[in-house]
Amino acid sequence: MSKTSKVGIIGAGNVGADVANALVLLGRCVRVVLFDRTLSKAEGEVWDIEDSIPLLKEMEIIPSNQYEDLADSDIIIVTAGVQPKLGQTRLDILSDNAEIIRLTIKELDRVAPNSIIIIISNPVDVLTRIAIATSTRAENLIFGSGTVLDTARLRYQLGKQLNVAKQDIHAYVIGEHGDSQFVVWSSAFIGGILLTEFPIPQGATLEQIQQEYAQLTRKRGHNIFERKGNTSYGISTVVCQLVDTILRDEKQIFPVSARADSNYGVGSEVVLGLPCIIGSTGIERQLLLSRNALEQRLLEESANKLNEAHNRLVRKLQSQTVNN
Repeated sequence: MSKTSKVGIIGAGNVGADVANALVLLGRCVRVVLFDRTLSKAEGEVWDIEDSIPLLKEMEIIPSNQYEDLADSDIIIVTAGVQPKLGQTRLDILSDNAEIIRLTIKELDRVAPNSIIIIISNPVDVLTRIAIATSTRAENLIFGSGTVLDTARLRYQLGKQLNVAKQDIHAYVIGEHGDSQFVVWSSAFIGGILLTEFPIPQGATLEQIQQEYAQLTRKRGHNIFERKGNTSYGISTVVCQLVDTILRDEKQIFPVSARADSNYGVGSEVVLGLPCIIGSTGIERQLLLSRNALEQRLLEESANKLNEAHNRLVRKLQSQTVNN
């Protein structure tokens, strides 16, 4: 990790503040800048977090409402935007957040053109697509959190069910970070053994496990939201892991939001969660995950859903331009 490593965070809401706190607690960088349009909000969160630093590893955390303070950041995390209300899906807030992302990316291109940008705001896949289209920086320097959290949820719960350490669960959730996500069961391994050949605990079947844990993973965020009004701790830890992987150039594999390789057969414009190698230059390579015919169909359905959401937004903006 660089002695001058600097991470910027856009948005001092629940997620942004928890990301800043997690970075400080885990000592993932040397300097954190928490940006919010309302300076007093950023100050309140930063001062509260700052009080913990004397008990932790020495680092600096700065509140700001000036984009210039983000210059020279290694990584910038974008969490700004409205959150879905109870009963809304992530896609329901696309229109509200799309313009926020466009304006934010333009400012970041101005002050920090070489930083790696990680989009956390929802709906993360479509907003990452908008960010890539808006930005002038190399495409490998922009990606979204994708299905990293969904995959972590799956591996943890599946590990408990099978009584195996989560580190030995190799299974991916891909597609939309939302209702059309799915588990690529056909390439799931447990410690090098295909899940289809792994001994299943008594009283359970492979089919039951696949159905139950796919559903649990898909609904987990919604279930948390129903009970506490937001989700922030899990995604904050995901961000810390991504930051660490970039700053240490670890080349870890994460299913982040990226434009699909043409070999996936869903076109080359749609952005969705797919496994990529992440290092010091952002996305270093996208991997082609093997899948069966059913999984290919599910991937196409997820891609179509995201494409339709993006195209509806484009049509809406074109209509507004004509009417104005």
